[in-house]
Amino acid sequence: MKKLLHQRSYNCYLVTNVKKIIFIVAALVCVQLQAEVAVSTIWSAMPGKGTQLMTNGMEAKAIHKKMGAEVSILVDQDNDMHYVVGFSDWVAWGKFLDSMPGNEEWQSFWQRAGEEATAEVSGTFMLNVPVVAKSQQVHMVFSWDVQQGQTPSFLALCQQSRKIHERLGASVGVNVDELADVHYELSFENWEAYGKFSENLAVDSEWQEFFGGANAEPIAELTKVWRLNRL
Repeated sequence: MKKLLHQRSYNCYLVTNVKKIIFIVAALVCVQLQAEVAVSTIWSAMPGKGTQLMTNGMEAKAIHKKMGAEVSILVDQDNDMHYVVGFSDWVAWGKFLDSMPGNEEWQSFWQRAGEEATAEVSGTFMLNVPVVAKSQQVHMVFSWDVQQGQTPSFLALCQQSRKIHERLGASVGVNVDELADVHYELSFENWEAYGKFSENLAVDSEWQEFFGGANAEPIAELTKVWRLNRL
């Protein structure tokens, strides 16, 4: 059984249990980070362990921030915890991982957290972040499986939709994973703001025209939508 922040799970982010981990570079939680690259791990709590999972996550966050990482914790519609670390580049990320075995505070926490099964990993995501959404309370992330060779064209569509969505009140982020799939995110001050945005979007003529044109010959398939609240 996996334990929360178990040492064997490739430090705390890159977990290598192939039965549980989805290796894609995803958009998830650069939603909270002003960083160029980020790594997100999604933790699903064991029955009755949700509170302990969040407590462990917050303690890990405090340690990792002292070690130089930008850290964000979000909770999705399934009550899974998204633990995200961000860095200026992948070299900085690598140096961070190299420093973990020698950090006494982290090792002490790691040992304590690993003594009881609290959660299992349901996904690990590594992402490049060309466009960062504003850090706010509410985030919607739309993950797109882009047809082979169509990523540049799809990114161009994202830039067009970004202008419309920002005009209607959203902050927009665009991220590309290692499979060349695209993750498009919207952030809002609260859910009321998102609701108002959705109502305005439904009757916006520019959006309707764009949406119809983009779907006439689709080059990507929507595979996942995350509704995220920041802790």
